[in-house]
Amino acid sequence: SLPYFLGGDVEKNAVFRKKIRDYANSNIKLVFNNKVVSIDPHKKTIKTDKNLEMNYDKLVLAHGGTLFIPPIRGIKNKGVFSCKQLLETEKLNTHKGKSAIVIGSGAIGIEAAEALKKKGYEVHIIELFDWILPTLFDEPTAKRLETSLEGYGIRVCTGEKVLEIKGDTRVTGVVTDKRTLECDTVVVATGVIAGTQLAETAGIETGRGIRVNEYMQTSVPDIYACGDCVETFDACTGEPVMFQLKHNAIEQGKIVAKNIAGEKIKYPGAHAFARAHFFNTHAASFGRTMRGINADSPDTCIIEREDGENYLRIILLDGKIAGGQAIGKYAEMTGLLMGAMRRKDDINL
Repeated sequence: SLPYFLGGDVEKNAVFRKKIRDYANSNIKLVFNNKVVSIDPHKKTIKTDKNLEMNYDKLVLAHGGTLFIPPIRGIKNKGVFSCKQLLETEKLNTHKGKSAIVIGSGAIGIEAAEALKKKGYEVHIIELFDWILPTLFDEPTAKRLETSLEGYGIRVCTGEKVLEIKGDTRVTGVVTDKRTLECDTVVVATGVIAGTQLAETAGIETGRGIRVNEYMQTSVPDIYACGDCVETFDACTGEPVMFQLKHNAIEQGKIVAKNIAGEKIKYPGAHAFARAHFFNTHAASFGRTMRGINADSPDTCIIEREDGENYLRIILLDGKIAGGQAIGKYAEMTGLLMGAMRRKDDINL
């Protein structure tokens, strides 16, 4: 919700859906200004940076991830912000700027660019990969979305690496491997790294994230994990994945709660489904993209349909839907297509 708060679409009091008293009413104790730094699974205790020690019967790690900060010269200059936490977004919201550069074109980067454009900024997006939203869309789909962004007055620079953020007391520009752009504001939206360091203090097995089994249990007894910090499995393929998406986190949290309550419920797996919405353009992606798929294989088939600004792209493997992307009216069909993918329907053309 933070980019929508930044763009003026929602009020600050709508960012958090619950108030502190709501937790108290549910007999949930909130402990602020303490960061958990270690876990002792033998004593079943956790310790914070303020030397607070607490016992547990069951422990849930749901601390998400941290913003990846690239090693760019000048990244700590005044006028450089993120849109990952409310405090940072509030600083950006009150910042008096006119020209912004967004580094990174994931979902948050695109939404932050839209929000700043609504606030009257001149906006550039700089993306290291050859197209925007590279984890969600293939190049043909992404290039159509880039055209839409350009139509709304947002300049998109792909295949470009930021080398330096200029300025001493304040940001004055950004230097890439292709050009120098003047600006007074920089937003870093370069992705999220799963938090694994805390889990490692307890000897919990980690990979790209905290590894869990089908009951969302870690490798250490009585410790569970859910949300952006975990590595789970694809509901359709069974492959290990990290789909750091809201709907997966919500379902994982429910599975953890039920298992702690003794219900023994299995997690069905994570689903790769995401929407990209800016101004009047609406797009959706599900399943796999062509990254990691052999496009020249006779088992691979791509179906495309285009109708004005509406676009549909379906990826078939062995006659079955492996993924899809859609813009406009076709984005409303993704539920039907995802159903066919989950059932592994055989589609013969």
